[in-house]
Amino acid sequence: MPTRTSDDSSRAPRAARAAALATAVLLYALVVGLEVGTPARMPPILVAIPLVVALAFGPPMIIGSAVVVVATRWAFLLLDGGRIDTAAGTTATVLAVAAVACFVVHRRGRETARLREVTSVAETAQRAVLRPPPATVGPFRAAASYRAAAQFARIGGDLYAVAETDHGVRALIGDVRGKGLDAVATASAVLGSFHEAAYACPILDGLAHRLETSLRRHLDDAEAFVTAFLVEIHPDGRTHALSCGHPAPLILSGDTVLELPVPPGLPLGLRNAPPDPDAPRTSAATADTRLQPGDTLLMYTDGLTEARDVAGDFYPLPRRLTHYLRAHPGHIDPGSLLDWLQQDAYDYADGCTHDDAALLALTWTPATQHTAEPTHPATH
Repeated sequence: MPTRTSDDSSRAPRAARAAALATAVLLYALVVGLEVGTPARMPPILVAIPLVVALAFGPPMIIGSAVVVVATRWAFLLLDGGRIDTAAGTTATVLAVAAVACFVVHRRGRETARLREVTSVAETAQRAVLRPPPATVGPFRAAASYRAAAQFARIGGDLYAVAETDHGVRALIGDVRGKGLDAVATASAVLGSFHEAAYACPILDGLAHRLETSLRRHLDDAEAFVTAFLVEIHPDGRTHALSCGHPAPLILSGDTVLELPVPPGLPLGLRNAPPDPDAPRTSAATADTRLQPGDTLLMYTDGLTEARDVAGDFYPLPRRLTHYLRAHPGHIDPGSLLDWLQQDAYDYADGCTHDDAALLALTWTPATQHTAEPTHPATH
């Protein structure tokens, strides 16, 4: 979906404030001038009006405001019979200020256009790394959401992916240790490996070890790692889950919120990769369950649950989800659920979120037909 930049979203309020301030300054100058009755003692603040207008408008409005100021100055001169050289000095000052303001606005416009171009390229690259999931994957409706902690970023070190394979619907969510471009590069390596190995590995544990092997080739830092959670869901609802040190997903069933009972295994980058990743083996960090029609599997990163309110309390995810489910009975729309969760956590923390938050929701609707039409992940 298209996103509005912060400059776009704040332009109208900024223009309104600048216009109101310029009008107030002009009225103040008029009132003082009328009370004083001497043009020579007109408030010097009058010459600042073009600068105030430059806060939100371009050269035409700046020049127009300068003309208004000069006309006002000369009108007082004619009414009061003051000295022409006094008005001429004010006129020169106002025109000089307007010229400087136009130059500054022109430079600002060039920098803003350059920033928009760079931001557009960055967003395209980021979306190529973190692909939006299809609207439906097998019998599931899918949705994803990402809130990046870094300003102007669309993605960071959190990651998610989902694929419909011969082995069932497989989904991944993860969190890279660290931040910045290094974290994005690591996330890209994990996602690339998943999109290739998810179709080839016959068992989920083998997929985890393929990710481990790929990640070790990529990592330069021996202490770097990625927490991750993998799930494999079969058409009959049988679900196999594997933890790599990541928070377990939640199952939303009716108005009940259940956590998958999976012990936390070692993160990717710290696991022992076997010689044959496709060999049948059982990880200690796995569990099996069964979804029911209408159930939603919610996968998330700790950027959601570690949002704090003013008292320092963490975001109570299960309790807030229960509140949402009771307020929205019936089948869940995964996209609406994720939008609500991101906004609710943001409001809970009063906008002070310091970590990325990635969400992936899969709602089992057996009647849904598969389509390859993607839905863009929501961004905040």
